[in-house]
Amino acid sequence: MVVSKFEQLPDEIILEICLYLRPFDIIDGFIQLNSRLNRTISQFRQNADIHHLTLTQYQRWYLHLLPYTAKHIKKLVLSNWNSPGQIRLFNQSIKYYKTLHHLLPNLKQLRLIDFSNDDVDILPKLSLIDKILIDIDALRPLLHSTKLLLDQYLFCSSFPFKEIRLWVGENGFRLQHNKDLITNPNLEQLTIVVAHIDDLILLFKRSPNLLKLYAEINSFTSDEPKQYATAEVMPKKLTDFHIQTNDQKALTFDDLFVIIIHIPTIKLLSLDIETNDMDYADGLCWTLLTSRLPKLTRLYFRTRIWMGTGSTFIDVSPFIESFARTNLPIICYADSRVLHIDTIPYDMHEFETNMSVTSSPSVKYGKTTNNELYQRQAHGVQSLFLSGRHEKTFITDWLYVLNRFPCIQALDLTSVNIIDQKNIYEQIHLPRLIALRYVRSTRCEINIPFFLLLVTKNTITPSLRALTIMYGDLIYLCKRLPNSTFDRLKELWLFSSDTDGRIIIKDMNLLLNTFPYLRNFSFLMHSSRSINRHIEQIIEMTLCSLPNLISFRMTCRKGSFLLPSLVDNDKRNTWIKRVFGRNQCEHIHLIINKKEISVWK
Repeated sequence: MVVSKFEQLPDEIILEICLYLRPFDIIDGFIQLNSRLNRTISQFRQNADIHHLTLTQYQRWYLHLLPYTAKHIKKLVLSNWNSPGQIRLFNQSIKYYKTLHHLLPNLKQLRLIDFSNDDVDILPKLSLIDKILIDIDALRPLLHSTKLLLDQYLFCSSFPFKEIRLWVGENGFRLQHNKDLITNPNLEQLTIVVAHIDDLILLFKRSPNLLKLYAEINSFTSDEPKQYATAEVMPKKLTDFHIQTNDQKALTFDDLFVIIIHIPTIKLLSLDIETNDMDYADGLCWTLLTSRLPKLTRLYFRTRIWMGTGSTFIDVSPFIESFARTNLPIICYADSRVLHIDTIPYDMHEFETNMSVTSSPSVKYGKTTNNELYQRQAHGVQSLFLSGRHEKTFITDWLYVLNRFPCIQALDLTSVNIIDQKNIYEQIHLPRLIALRYVRSTRCEINIPFFLLLVTKNTITPSLRALTIMYGDLIYLCKRLPNSTFDRLKELWLFSSDTDGRIIIKDMNLLLNTFPYLRNFSFLMHSSRSINRHIEQIIEMTLCSLPNLISFRMTCRKGSFLLPSLVDNDKRNTWIKRVFGRNQCEHIHLIINKKEISVWK
């Protein structure tokens, strides 16, 4: 028997090589070659992450690789994000299995990325899974019926989940308050976006043994309360509690106080609050709150208090004095509308979830009660949200903040109004940054030196692969850099509103020439009217211009797409053969309706 040079390598070297490969590539490359390699790669059979696969790779995984690995799989990731329709395809393939457990007997964790209304049939099959993690598709709003089914199977069934993540991007998750109360004594960790405070309190009732809770309250409601925070309904074992809001009225300090004082078991408390309640700016209020938590070991809060008129910058001195008297270490900074008060240092490694910080370029001019703690490097912060609120800033203001968070993986820049156009020599290093969201620039005039610094410099952002940006901003950029290409970017998420104007062929051609190596391209527009005049030409031009493209999604919130060439199956098959040059249409997965066209190939 001939032994290859690769097989002569020790197991330790082979395992080191595998760390640079996707689980799919490892299984596809090494499984069933020989018994020794089967043993060596056995640990990689447990994690079936089929995220980012092409349609052909997915078909190979399901038909040829899954039979050899099904009994070993403990974690499964299905995704519509860069492979639109994958969850539904998988569910159609297992329609004769009553539960996932019958196919994958050792499955403990299931993650569904960009879950949509088309995927609800998988929900009844989730019994005997410990962890279910669902991120809702931000491009397709959930139907009311879908929300009811999610509530039914996640929170009102006999499924003994130990951990649930339900991240809803729009309006939050409204629970059914009129159903008979069903509790899940097994649920220990929950991450969720709820619609109102009532929904949070109902979750306390349903999950009496929660240990860790990470919740966002979406909005305020003036309706009569359906639930009340009392000691009887609060969890008796909760130790880690993170709560956040982006609605100024969603959670007053009094509401927070009532909730917190009934959970004396809290050890780690984190709050990320958008508010107009001035009690959040009072150091004494925070002292009273923490005095009711005898087991508290760490307090983190990031507050954004809307109080200014927009005419002059807010004086932070009175608020610094208030917190200095309480010995709470904070950094206080402001622009002309919003006062920021954050605890320091930004060290959140103790939380077992992705933690984020929301800040502002005005932090460069802030004041602190403890400079030594403020100078410590951030730890455990995966995402950074920076909003300039369209106030005039300098590039150095933004770089100052970025230098304080060198380990972030996602960066979100909004309402950017940088007035200087000078070349940048200040050094920053964001080695782990994967995704940049740049939405939006004042008058759609993106600051080119700042953008190029973040996107084109391998020494600054070596891992960057995904960009989210507004259509108007990007066309402004492309027109001023007509011969430039952004080779490193493989994922583009484009958003368009009425402010961005019509989407025309000439501008789209310029955009496609600027991003020639895209593998995944998603385009969400506010209204179909902005593209319907040339929609079929733009779609075909996009699909034919990007040779590496795996997935393409185009959706609209208002109106309906006009696609006469794709109205029935015969015309679709003819279109696929013409555009993709393929006679076998099963190698192209299409989703077409009035508000969406998606291609996965």
